[in-house]
Amino acid sequence: MAIACSTSIRCNSSLENALSDIKRMGFHNIDLLAIDGWVHVHTRDLVRQYDRVATDLDNLLGKYGLKPIALNTGVSAQLHHRSEVINSQRLEEVAALIRLMKHYGITLAAIQPRNTDPSRLWEDVLKDCVATLRDQVGAGRTAGVIFALELHIHSPFETLAQARRLLEAMPEVPLVYDPSHFAMQGIDIKETTWLMKHASHVHLRDAAVGKMQVPYGQGLIDFDWLLAALKERGYLGGFSIEYLEPDQRDFDLSDSVLRLRDKISEYFPE
Repeated sequence: MAIACSTSIRCNSSLENALSDIKRMGFHNIDLLAIDGWVHVHTRDLVRQYDRVATDLDNLLGKYGLKPIALNTGVSAQLHHRSEVINSQRLEEVAALIRLMKHYGITLAAIQPRNTDPSRLWEDVLKDCVATLRDQVGAGRTAGVIFALELHIHSPFETLAQARRLLEAMPEVPLVYDPSHFAMQGIDIKETTWLMKHASHVHLRDAAVGKMQVPYGQGLIDFDWLLAALKERGYLGGFSIEYLEPDQRDFDLSDSVLRLRDKISEYFPE
């Protein structure tokens, strides 16, 4: 089972710094952030300067001997923003992401749902998000790759009730399962078990109420229970360890990443 380290471990730094640290920790696989306006690859750059971006990536990945097995993506427009111009631009960025995925043999990309719109009724936001997801997931399916939505805090899909409504409206949508976004809301992760059957990929880090991440073993996520539950349900996808570059100096990021990798390997050997 493939275990990747996300370049999010250096989300406040350059991609080269991220790759250097991932290599130092002994990983072979990465999950590459490609979220427009954040890091490390910008989807609008992929549209405008694909060859330059791909060449730079080739050089860095070759230098550190790392292989991208997943992308974590967010195009420039919000999921619920829809107009002829926005839809066209979004699909250009999605096509560029697919081109990059094909270049590296990547079969799965997470979709960051970005932000919600508190000025509108949530059901109206849902309707527009579903239309966008059908466009993007469909484009991926046609190309032979998977775009899977990550249920995410501070997005249109942060609660279990919202997740249920999404799946009622679009039962076929693949999901990225990340329990940290529920743990930080104080939701017992055992309440999220029903989401596992929809999971095409898993993102993991420890988390606590009000904290998206805490050092491994200091949060609310029972990784033995979680990994056993995934194994029992026949989960066949990959894992991305998705700690974010911490601000606090007393957070030993490498220790948390490596301990989590070892725990995943107990249940899903690479």
